[in-house]
Amino acid sequence: MKKNSVKSKPAVAPANWLTFDLVVELLLLVIIFLAPLIFDRRLGIVFSGTKIAWLRCLVVIGLGLWSLKIIVTKEHRFIRTALDWPIASFLLTTTIASLTAVHVYTSFAGFYGRFEGLSTWYVYGLLFLITTNYIHTFDQLKRIIATIVPASIIMSVYGMIQRHDLDPYMWGGVPTKERVIGMIGQPNFFAAYILMAFFLILVLYLEEKKPVLNFDWSRQMAPLAGLLISALTFVFMIYTMEAQDVYLWYAGFALMTGAALFFAYKYTEIHPVILDLILGLTMVLIYISLLYTQSRGGYMGFFCGVAFFAVIAGRHNLFRHWKEISLLGLAIVLVSVLTMMNPEYSPFERFTAEVSTKEQALELKGAAGSRGETWKSAFKIIADNPVFGIGPENMKMVFPRYETELFRFRETFHVKQDRSHNETFDVPVTKGLISLFLYIWIIFTVFKIGISKARNADDPQKMMMAGLLAAILAYLIQNQFSFGVVAITSLFWILWALVIVLGKEEPTAAPKIKLTLQDIPWLWVALVVIVCTALIYVSFLSFRGDVYFKSGKTLLEMRRFPEAVAELQKSLAVFPFEGTTISHVGIAYLNMGDTANAIKYLDYGTKVDPYNADNFYMLSRIYLSLYDRGAKTELPAAMKNIDIALKIDPYYAEAYETRGNICERQGQRLEAVAMYEKAFAVNPNLPGPILKIEQLSPRARQIFAAAARRFPDNIELFKAYERVK
Repeated sequence: MKKNSVKSKPAVAPANWLTFDLVVELLLLVIIFLAPLIFDRRLGIVFSGTKIAWLRCLVVIGLGLWSLKIIVTKEHRFIRTALDWPIASFLLTTTIASLTAVHVYTSFAGFYGRFEGLSTWYVYGLLFLITTNYIHTFDQLKRIIATIVPASIIMSVYGMIQRHDLDPYMWGGVPTKERVIGMIGQPNFFAAYILMAFFLILVLYLEEKKPVLNFDWSRQMAPLAGLLISALTFVFMIYTMEAQDVYLWYAGFALMTGAALFFAYKYTEIHPVILDLILGLTMVLIYISLLYTQSRGGYMGFFCGVAFFAVIAGRHNLFRHWKEISLLGLAIVLVSVLTMMNPEYSPFERFTAEVSTKEQALELKGAAGSRGETWKSAFKIIADNPVFGIGPENMKMVFPRYETELFRFRETFHVKQDRSHNETFDVPVTKGLISLFLYIWIIFTVFKIGISKARNADDPQKMMMAGLLAAILAYLIQNQFSFGVVAITSLFWILWALVIVLGKEEPTAAPKIKLTLQDIPWLWVALVVIVCTALIYVSFLSFRGDVYFKSGKTLLEMRRFPEAVAELQKSLAVFPFEGTTISHVGIAYLNMGDTANAIKYLDYGTKVDPYNADNFYMLSRIYLSLYDRGAKTELPAAMKNIDIALKIDPYYAEAYETRGNICERQGQRLEAVAMYEKAFAVNPNLPGPILKIEQLSPRARQIFAAAARRFPDNIELFKAYERVK
C-alpha cells in the first residue's frame, strides 16, 4: 500500500487561525446538511424559496468570517486551483448573459419558483472557494460525507413515508404516493441528490477501519444518539407541528443540525461492524427511495455511477472488499426484485408506458414526449441566441415563441417550460455557447484531475476519488433528463472542490500572532458586520414576501377577496418586483368587481413582468367587458392588449378566442371565425371555440370530423360533429 500523501493531523496553527478555520468548516457542514432538508410551509415556494434564502444567508456569514480572518490575522493567503480560471470565466460569461438578457432583473434575482439567477450562481462560486480554502485534510473530507449520512437517512425515511401515503402534508404537483419528492420538491431533483449521497456514503462503507479489541458501549452511545436524534426530531416535527409554529420548526432544524454535526465529528468512535451496518442500511434506504422516485434518468445515473466507481476504485480494492460489496449488492438485488414485482413501483414500467410504436414509427408520450419537444425548441432558441443566450431564468419568457406544434399535446395546454430539462441544452439556452464551452471545460478538468490523482493515489484516496467522481457522473447523467436546483447544484459544486483538494498538501501554518483587543481594527470589523447584515436582510426579502403571498393566495382561493388583497399588498410592500404577486392582486380586485384597481395592478404587472401574456390577456378581457357595459372607447385597448398577449405567446388559445370576440363586436365576421378556428387548433378542448365554430364557420363539419379522428377520446367533439352533420 502506498503511503498516504494527505496528513491525518492538521499542522500546528495559531489559535486565531485555527478558530476561524474551525468555525468556517462547521458552517460549511451546516450548509451541506441543511440545504437539501430545510423548508418552510408558510411559503408559496416551500422548498427552493426556503433553501435559497438560508443558503445565501449562510454563505454571506461564511464570507464575512473569511473577511474577518483576513482583517484580524492580516493573512491574505488564497489557495489556487486548476478550476479557478474556468469557474471565474464561466461566472463572467454568466454575468454578461445576465446583463444582455431578455429580462435583466429576472436574470439577476431569479425566476419565482427556481431562484437560480446570477446572484445564486455567485453563491455557488463562493461555495467552491470556501471549500477549496478551508477543506484540506482527508479527515475533513470524511466529515463532509458523514454529515450527508443523517441527511440521507432523513430524506429516505421521508420518501418512504410519502410513498406509503403516510405523509401528513399534501404537496402540489406529482402525488407523492406515486413518485416521492423528499424535501426537494420533485422526483428527479430528489433522485439527483440521493444518487450523489449513495456514492459518497459508499466510500465510508468500504473504508478500511481500525479493528477494535475492547468493545465499549459507552463510546458508541453518543454518536449513535446524534444520528438517532437527527432522524427522530424530523419525524416528530412533521407529525406534531403546524406551519405557524415558526420558532419550534427552526428550533427543530437547529437540533437536527447539531445532532448531525455531532455524529459527523464522533462517528469514528462507533464500532466498525455497527458503523458498516448503519452505512449499508442507509444505502439500501437510498436505493429504495430511488426506485420510489421512478426517475429513469436517476436509474441510468445509478448504474453508470456503479460502473465508473468500479473502474476508478480498481480490481484490487473491489476484491479486497468483496464481502461488503457482496452484501450490499445482494440487498440491492433483493430490493429490486421485490419492488419491481409490482409494476407501479418500477421505472421500467413507467418508461415502456410512454414509449410506443405508431405506424412503424417510435412515439414518445407523457414526460418523455414533452422533453423531446422541449429539446427541439431549445435548438431553435440557441440558433437565434448563440453567443450569450437569453439570460439565466428567462426561458419561460421566450419559450412560447419557440414552442413546437406537438408540445402542448405532449405536456399540458398553456404550460410554458422554464428550463430545458437537459443540462447540456440549458446552459447554452440561458448563458450561450461560450458558457457551454466553459462548463464543459470545468467538467473535463474535474474528471481529468480526478482520474489522474486516482492513478497515483493510495487505496484510501483512490476509493475517495472513485466515490466523488461516481457521484458527479451520476448527477450529470440524471440531469440530461432534468436540471439543477438550489438543493442539489450547491452540493454538485462542492463536489468539484473536493476533487481538487483531495491529495493536496495542507498549506503551511501561519506564524503565531499575539493579539490584544487594541490590535483589532474595530472599524473594519464593524464595516464587515454591517455589510453582511445588509446582505442577509436582502437575502430574505423574497422569502418574507412569499410568506405573505401564500397567505394571500390561500385567501383568494377561499374567495375572501378583501383579506387576500391586504396580504398580497403586504407581500408587495416587502418585495415589490414579484410579477406573480402583482397578477394575483389584479385577480383579487377583478373578483371584487373593482376594475379600476384591477387595471392598475395588471398594468403595473405588464411593466414588471412584460413577458407574462396572462396580464395582457386579463386586461383585454376587462376592457372588453367595459365596452359591453357601454364604454365604447375601450375596444381599441382590448385589441391592443390581446395582440400583445398573442405576440408573447402564439399558442394562447383563450387569447385567440378573445380576439375573435373583439372582431365580432367590430363586425369582422370572417376574421372572428379565423380566430376561433385558430383557438380550436391550439386547444381542441375549449368549449367556447367549439360553440363559435359550430355557429359561425361554414367549415365546421370538416373541422370537427378531422379533429374527431385525431382526438377520439374527446366526447364534446363528437357531440359537436353530430350537431353539424
